[in-house]
Amino acid sequence: MAREPEESSEIPEPGWRERFWRLGSAAGRVVENRVAIFQEELREKTGTLGRALASLGVAVLFFVLAGLLLTALLAAVLAKLLGSAVLGILATLVLYVLVAGVAAYVSVRALSRLRPFEFPATRREIDRDLEAVRRAAGVGERRAGGSADESDEPVESGPPEPRRAETAAEMEARLRESGA
Repeated sequence: MAREPEESSEIPEPGWRERFWRLGSAAGRVVENRVAIFQEELREKTGTLGRALASLGVAVLFFVLAGLLLTALLAAVLAKLLGSAVLGILATLVLYVLVAGVAAYVSVRALSRLRPFEFPATRREIDRDLEAVRRAAGVGERRAGGSADESDEPVESGPPEPRRAETAAEMEARLRESGA
């Protein structure tokens, strides 16, 4: 004969499954709410960005038109000075080509000195960090081709000594010394 369960007025505590279900449900509602807020903010920003880009387009258009009018004015003044419309336009063209040529020369010179993938100060700092990690891990006791100030004694492989936090002024001075 089966025993009938005892009736109790206490509600049993929810199990792990119910707790995870409630947690997931609550997290889903929170994420859904955040997505709705994000979409509304994005809609506002998109409208503002559209108005800003339209205004910028109008500004660029009128700036180009002003440049064209300035060119026409310059050509007219040079035509008046030189006594011929053709010579005025030609002088304006030569002047503009000279300005463009000088600007191109200056930019090519500046770009020739640019080394886009070289960051010497950052590379040195990363090398220092990697060396500290190697020492802490006990890998590669000494740096290959070490500097003259290193002694011939092996470096202890224990934990590195704690360094004092470098102030911004000290870091700037060190970077200036390194030529960066």
